[in-house]
Amino acid sequence: MNYYSIGHSLNKKILGHYPQVKKIIHHCDIWEDPFFIDRFSFEKININPIISNAALHSTSKLTDLIDVRGDIGFLSKILISGKLKSILEKKRTSGFEFFKSPVFYKENIIEDYYILNMYENNNDLIDIKKCRIQYHKKADDYKFTYNTNTEYLTFNNFESFNSVLNIATKNNELFFIDKIVLKDGINEDFFMLQNVQGGTKYVVSEKLRKEIEDAGCIGIEFQPIELSAVEWLHGGEREKTYGKA
Repeated sequence: MNYYSIGHSLNKKILGHYPQVKKIIHHCDIWEDPFFIDRFSFEKININPIISNAALHSTSKLTDLIDVRGDIGFLSKILISGKLKSILEKKRTSGFEFFKSPVFYKENIIEDYYILNMYENNNDLIDIKKCRIQYHKKADDYKFTYNTNTEYLTFNNFESFNSVLNIATKNNELFFIDKIVLKDGINEDFFMLQNVQGGTKYVVSEKLRKEIEDAGCIGIEFQPIELSAVEWLHGGEREKTYGKA
């Protein structure tokens, strides 16, 4: 079965305005409040956290996946519509939860939006021996640039992968799975991968992708999991499916 990572649409006609989000509205001291949602990273949240809200540009369109990539209040999480939530929550029974996060749009509050907090990964579904890993080391002068000192590595097991990952993390270096290969015979339709390009990927099966598209969900692009970001964005593959950005 084919698998795809969920990505935000790059089509301005679909988004209406790029970027979609004008600002993020916070309701606490985001640096000090222990109940702020970003204090919880890849863990189950056993309280009612203080969430943030996305305020859209007036010319943006309401999509089922709102582009809040990297924004404080949504770190390592995604913001989705109630329609998409209802589809995803039927495909997995554990390791995730939702928190209501209404969207501010044209002087209205759109209630039916939720933050997805996924706290269990499925890196065990990765065939690490067949994957390619990028390692971006710091130069001797300790200055870091993304395009220099790059090595492409392979590993026979996750023990050796994690050993190098710990070193890279300690040195504040980039180290991630660049080309992902999944194991055969996977039965999951929806799961999360970590230590991949972009940090985190939310992955769906071909069957679930079709269900999402048939439901009319918009603002989503599905990148084949086996393609690197360069192959997808700059190799012409994305354009074949979704047209020019």
